[in-house]
Amino acid sequence: MKADDGNSPTPPTGRFTRRAALQSAAAASLSAAMAFKKAHGLDMTTPSLHPYKHRNDRHDSGVMHLKNVHEGKGAIDIKFFFRDDRASKPAVLLIYDIPPGASEGVHTHNVGDEKEGSFDEFYYILSGSGQMQIDGQSVPVTAGDHVFTPNGVAHGIENTSHEDNLRVYLVAMIRE
Repeated sequence: MKADDGNSPTPPTGRFTRRAALQSAAAASLSAAMAFKKAHGLDMTTPSLHPYKHRNDRHDSGVMHLKNVHEGKGAIDIKFFFRDDRASKPAVLLIYDIPPGASEGVHTHNVGDEKEGSFDEFYYILSGSGQMQIDGQSVPVTAGDHVFTPNGVAHGIENTSHEDNLRVYLVAMIRE
C-alpha cells in the first residue's frame, strides 16, 4: 500500500483529506470567478473595473422622494448608492425610509420584465417595524430581520407603525 504524501485527493482509506477538500474548494471558487468574469466580458488582467480605489457615497445626499413606489401607498424616501457610475453593478444598493402608513407595493421581478426588472432582493430592516407581503403571505418584520425575495416571487413592504419610520437597506442583485 502506498503511503499518503498529503497531496493526493483520496488517500488509500478512501476518505477525503482536509487538504484535498480545501484545494478543491479553492479551485472551484477560482474557476467560478473566472467563468463569471468571462461571461460578463470583464478584463481578467485589470485589478479594478473603476478609475478609483475607493468611493464614499453619503447616506444623506441624493435622496429621492418618490410617490407610489411599485403602486404602493404614500411616498418613500429612497437613497440609491453609487447609481451615477454603476459602481455597484451587478447589485443595486439602496435605503428605503418609509413613513408610517406608506408602502412599497407588492410586485414581482422576472427575467425579461422591462417594467419591474429582473432581481433577487435582500431586505435588511435597519429600524422600525412593518409587514411584508411575500408570495401571498403576511410576514411581520422588525429591526435586525433579513428577508430574501428571489426573482419570480411577489413581494412588498409596508410600515405598519403609527409613529416611527421603517428604514430598510435593500440589495437587489440583477438577474439576466
